[in-house]
Amino acid sequence: MERIGLFGGTFDPVHVGHLAIAEQAAEELRLDQVLFIPAADPPHKRRTWASYGQRVAMLEAALVDHSRFSISLIEAELPAPSYTVDTLLELRKRLAGQFYFLIGADSLLDIHLWHRFQDLLKLTKFIVISRPGIPLAAMRQAMERLPGSFLPNDAEQMRWQRADGTKFVLLVNQLQEDVSSSMIREQIRQGEKTELLDRRVMGYIEREGALSNFREINHQGDE
Repeated sequence: MERIGLFGGTFDPVHVGHLAIAEQAAEELRLDQVLFIPAADPPHKRRTWASYGQRVAMLEAALVDHSRFSISLIEAELPAPSYTVDTLLELRKRLAGQFYFLIGADSLLDIHLWHRFQDLLKLTKFIVISRPGIPLAAMRQAMERLPGSFLPNDAEQMRWQRADGTKFVLLVNQLQEDVSSSMIREQIRQGEKTELLDRRVMGYIEREGALSNFREINHQGDE
């Protein structure tokens, strides 16, 4: 059975941090493929800077050299808003494999607030990427808020498992700095050069004339 990583997000824009996380997860968890799933209508954001089509185009540009990575447009086909549980239910109908859903440690802290989160726990295993400022103790507390009993099942306490097989695997982020789309958008807004975007993505932004529009927008933080 294929091991399929699922990486959801707004990708507004996709950046080197996203690619590094996906590469690390694919290597350490021996994933056969990673599907990037851009949110068509994210329920937790008022809007995105780039349109859905632009965000997909930037993903296409960024993934050119990554044979294990591809894009799923499933959320554009489903009713809005784009809830993760609905996406996973539909993916199970279309794909045969073991799912591993990539989230940041900050998302783990809030996962008990996600739409139908108890159903979500039954649909996938989770790969949790550590983030600066979020200690292991906070992650353990997040696990304790979830229904059922999650217990560490290795000496380093990097994996937790529930009796029904639900798993959370913690990966320590290999990046030297915390990278976010909001940070990159601010750099562009200030007219600064950034090395945090794939050159093809930056080229797309410039060709589309999006850079000038980008500088005029009031931004909100996201990944």
